[in-house]
Amino acid sequence: MPNMIQNISGSIKTMTAILLLSFALPAFSQEVPPERRKPDPERVKQLMQKVLEVKHQKLREVLNLDDETSKKFFEQYDPAEKDMIELIKQRQQQEIKLLQLTQGDYKDADVDPTLQSIKALNQQIQDRYEKLDNSLKSVLTPRQRARLIVFEKEFNQRVREKIRQRREQWKDNHPFKGRRGNKPARPNVK
Repeated sequence: MPNMIQNISGSIKTMTAILLLSFALPAFSQEVPPERRKPDPERVKQLMQKVLEVKHQKLREVLNLDDETSKKFFEQYDPAEKDMIELIKQRQQQEIKLLQLTQGDYKDADVDPTLQSIKALNQQIQDRYEKLDNSLKSVLTPRQRARLIVFEKEFNQRVREKIRQRREQWKDNHPFKGRRGNKPARPNVK
């Protein structure tokens, strides 16, 4: 188990470096036009591909997969991962919509369809995960499936935390901190 945590830690450091590079490069450029301050979708796609490669390598190590088992595993895992990522994006969009509905002059009737959509997406995510787990029963041992669950949880949690930390560092060190109109800079809450 300690070896698995060290492997996860190493992969997170590599992935964090890749993600940070994507966020940091625009900050170092002095002459970035305002319309280019958003991340380039192609660059984000390339960085995400690199992150997935690192994640997949670490999965092979953590699950101790040989070449044949690795092939069978990723034939099941990759489509499921893509499906779940898409479902989670949809749920996040609905959650943003729900937040907007709670802050504006909307009627309660506007909220219910969004709540139902979020519930349906949660169920679809759960169903897709169950389908993946069932399909992996013929490929992985129960212990390997348990390691997969632990790996996914720790990996995702650490990635979110590293990204949050880097965003806070970037905000704290940004040369235009606090210069948005007349609004003061947002306090650093940790």
